[in-house]
Amino acid sequence: MDVKLDYHNQSMDEIVFDSRNKNYGAYVLRQLYEKHLMKALGISVFVFVFSMFTPKIVKTLGLFVAAAEEQTDTTVLTLVAPPSIKPDEPPPPPPPPVEPVLRPTARFLEMEAVKKEEVDEAPPPTITELDNKDIGDKNIEGEATDDPPPIVTQVTGGDGVDRNKIYERVEQMPEYIGGQAALDDFLSENLVYPPDEYDNGVTGMVTIYFVVTGDGKVEDVKVGRGSGHPKLDAEAIKVVRKLTKFKAGKQNGVSVSVRCEIPIEFTIE
Repeated sequence: MDVKLDYHNQSMDEIVFDSRNKNYGAYVLRQLYEKHLMKALGISVFVFVFSMFTPKIVKTLGLFVAAAEEQTDTTVLTLVAPPSIKPDEPPPPPPPPVEPVLRPTARFLEMEAVKKEEVDEAPPPTITELDNKDIGDKNIEGEATDDPPPIVTQVTGGDGVDRNKIYERVEQMPEYIGGQAALDDFLSENLVYPPDEYDNGVTGMVTIYFVVTGDGKVEDVKVGRGSGHPKLDAEAIKVVRKLTKFKAGKQNGVSVSVRCEIPIEFTIE
């Protein structure tokens, strides 16, 4: 006999456990689930509300007393206003200039070959008279000091010397600072053998002409006598243009421009 169930008036638990053993623990737990859920919700709400109002309750009951703030001694400093600047007051006068101490100096005399009867000046000073004296353009009876003499870059004088002329030979030829050994070291460190010429065993000698100016600079670098190989000539010009440490040549004590030459040899050992 079929029994027609009224699902509209039954709970979900009645429908699930229809024709099953309702004494089984799952049916009992489902019957108590809503009660347990409401009970847990009520406890959670109570704990939340109590935690929100706990600080206020504690403060009202006076259970905790805040510690008194530590008092620190303070000292009040009263700053005095700076003195006002009076625009009408003139500034203090500058200190008097210190006169430089003049060192004893002997005038430079140019040596020129003339006839004896044409000499109209006193003879040049002796070595003893020049002791502890600097060389300058006039005689000064100064005060001897222990300080080193000043560096003189150019001695005055030189009548008949044309500073715009490029000399081929002068009394004091230009010199590379450090001497020939330093010049050889510079060339060996900076000269680069062209790779193609080196691989093909090409050698040669290049003579480079250049001008050392009155202030020691190297200018107007060009090939005087070529090696017959353009790349060797170009490398020689390149390395000579890097030279910057020359003492200028002098004529009659005046720094002038002088034409110089350097032979550069390309060899393969």
